[in-house]
Amino acid sequence: MSLDYIKNVWKHKDTSVWLVIIRIIIGLEWFIAGIHKLVNPDYVSGMYYLLTEVFGADANPHTWYAYLLDNTFANNSELFAWLVSLGELFIGLTLIFGIFINFSAIVGFFLNLNFYFAAGWTPTGASTKSLNWIMMVISCIFILSVGVKNLSVDMYVAEKIPRLRRFLVDWFGFEKREVINK
Repeated sequence: MSLDYIKNVWKHKDTSVWLVIIRIIIGLEWFIAGIHKLVNPDYVSGMYYLLTEVFGADANPHTWYAYLLDNTFANNSELFAWLVSLGELFIGLTLIFGIFINFSAIVGFFLNLNFYFAAGWTPTGASTKSLNWIMMVISCIFILSVGVKNLSVDMYVAEKIPRLRRFLVDWFGFEKREVINK
């Protein structure tokens, strides 16, 4: 599959190759972010301070989210630190290899949404704010696009087991199908 795809990209002027490249780059970003958090010994222990003092109720303009930070996330800060770091790592791996792309894009969307509400309002969060919006839009593109699933395990499985194609590749029925008149 992948060799045929690579051969035909330029022949057919298939622009989905850019979606695949973006998927892999975004996957690498998630993977690297997760690795950095896993190897940083201060990340898990510093999560309580980050949630309560930096992003907490005293300064966060999103009062409902500040309440959630202080009363749910901070009380379980070590658990959430591990979930974020492992979540980023697994989102990265799944996007790089193309395994359950739709599911990992949804998880990535919600992580970015949480990062936006936690840090997007801070003085240094202007880039965090815009970057998280961009990542959420890209996640939506990953879910809606069939082309992003090229060169992926999802597409390979969908070709071997056609009844899984709708679940793995084309949730919304956007895929173009050729009509053959007999």
